[in-house]
Amino acid sequence: MGWSLIQQRRLQTERGILKDYFPNFRWINPRDSGNTGIEGTVCTNSMNLYTLRVYVPSDYPNSRPDMVVTSPDPLRGYDETDLRVYDASSSMHTLSPRDGYVQICHYKGWSPNLTLCLVVLKGRIWLEALEGHRRTGRPLDNFLAHMK
Repeated sequence: MGWSLIQQRRLQTERGILKDYFPNFRWINPRDSGNTGIEGTVCTNSMNLYTLRVYVPSDYPNSRPDMVVTSPDPLRGYDETDLRVYDASSSMHTLSPRDGYVQICHYKGWSPNLTLCLVVLKGRIWLEALEGHRRTGRPLDNFLAHMK
């Protein structure tokens, strides 16, 4: 299935924005509207590397993209707890796993004017909160307000 002309233009704009702010993110199956995504590595302030994957829905930008952490796998929290045990957790800002990976809750109320770059930025912020959780054992709620 292919993208509409409007979606193609939007994704071209998104490509340029991502190139400016997250240049190491690459496109996965960009021509297949049912199987498109972006993936790349981000580095936290503690110099830890994580790989984020964002799944672009076929009706993008009308629906919220899913985002997961694919590396390290499994993703560990305080006391080396596998974060998948939290499943959908408000206090940890996670949704049910996708493809076996921890899924990050990034926008509760999605709007078509939001960009993939902003989704990745929310992922980066979530990872900083995760590192706070690793240091203290407190849930991510202590470091993040509920994202809108």
